[in-house]
Amino acid sequence: MENVMITARTEFPRGETLSVAVNGDGGNRLSGGSFTFTECAFAGGSISVMLACGIETPVENRRRGCVRRMFDHMHKYAAEKGAALGMLHPFLFSYYRKFGYERVADHLIVSFPLRELDFEPRGCEFVPYDETKLSDMISVYEEFGKSRNLLLPRYDGSHYTGGGKQAYIYYENGKPAAYVVLSGSKSLYINNYVNTVLKVNELAYTSPGALKKVFSFLRMFEGEYERAELYDCSLCSEVDMMLRNYVRTSYKILPDISARALDTKKLLEKNVYPDKEGAFTVEVTDALPSAGGVFRVEYGGGKCEVRRTDGKADITLTVAPFTQIVCGYGNYNEYNAAYADGVTVNGDCADFFRAFPHTPTGVFEHF
Repeated sequence: MENVMITARTEFPRGETLSVAVNGDGGNRLSGGSFTFTECAFAGGSISVMLACGIETPVENRRRGCVRRMFDHMHKYAAEKGAALGMLHPFLFSYYRKFGYERVADHLIVSFPLRELDFEPRGCEFVPYDETKLSDMISVYEEFGKSRNLLLPRYDGSHYTGGGKQAYIYYENGKPAAYVVLSGSKSLYINNYVNTVLKVNELAYTSPGALKKVFSFLRMFEGEYERAELYDCSLCSEVDMMLRNYVRTSYKILPDISARALDTKKLLEKNVYPDKEGAFTVEVTDALPSAGGVFRVEYGGGKCEVRRTDGKADITLTVAPFTQIVCGYGNYNEYNAAYADGVTVNGDCADFFRAFPHTPTGVFEHF
């Protein structure tokens, strides 16, 4: 009988990483991975999260249920440890769906000619990043994250340098207000550069004015680069709201992150609800005791009460669509939810969907 054990533990600020192995009867390693416990942005605050990384099973040990045993063990461990959500980058979405994980974030790449930013004047009010500005960069990142879900905490400047990247920061009335992390690609053909692309690897901002300054700054690279590519724009929905010229703009969506609820009550309690009073009863069907159950939520005036109940649910969901909805992914509402796999509408559930509006989701890094 295979057994699951923690083989190593590494601590870091606001978290730790565990190396986990699935061993056979003779103690030989059959499968393994690492699980990081930290925090992620959620509803303007943060929740505890478990990140599953580097799950691997040699081909000769596959089809033996090793990964299922590992996840069953770690899901229970995570719930006991206080994690409300599990996340991973799946190599195959259908595979991890067996363990309750569902798509909650996409990587959107927006590409356009730099000249299409002509609705903003050229301007160079950004200054180069150095380590003395790290706290300012992180303050922009954290303010930006208050209106996004799933962003992970930052501790150092490793995200802003290396690999040919350059970072710049903008101050608005003396306060850090935006930053961009850039790199470029070009090919030399005879005596000219061709296929020139300015890559915006990461972008964060705290106000409409700051985002306009980003566009002005990007225009300073006209002539050196023909096109701009903005990565992770699923986190930057305001960018598309400000663009003006769409004919030569292209959009590429890459499904990115899957997640599953580990503690439903904590997720419901951590949500920020509308001021207008509302109430709903939701049933989540899942084998994990901390995720499954029937929950009654009453909210209004910025407060909420969440309790387990035996009452009839307004809506019944498997853990996968429930996770999508509470994370703010997709466009679920009381009219289309019944078409989704794993959702049964039992009554009036308008207050349920009103409590979980669409929210930008994702992370900039690969964990």
